[in-house]
Amino acid sequence: MPLPHLAAPILALLVTAAAPAEQRIEVALSNFRFTPATIQLVHGQPYVLHLSSRGGHSFAARAFFAAATMPAAERARLKGGKIELAGGESADIRFVAPAPGTYPIKCTHFLHAGFGMTGKFVVR
Repeated sequence: MPLPHLAAPILALLVTAAAPAEQRIEVALSNFRFTPATIQLVHGQPYVLHLSSRGGHSFAARAFFAAATMPAAERARLKGGKIELAGGESADIRFVAPAPGTYPIKCTHFLHAGFGMTGKFVVR
């Protein structure tokens, strides 16, 4: 005899159990560099990108953030595909990795990218 009142809680438990856990990736923004400069991701995997800035920098990845799946509140924090961080500031950005490909990252502050403050997301 089926028990319909148990179907929804069991289905919710199965969906929760099947969802992969967020993986945390830490990126330091310092004088003219991102550490690490290459961020390896897996398509469809959820992540928390933890950015910490030692000076005033931006983390711009317009194509990547446009393609990634993320909650509306996270997307609203990204202005023009980037986030600005003051010295000593940090931020977490939650997303699900987009389609496989290579997506550029740069600091948009004057001359920072020219001095090497660039990087890339590589999604497999």
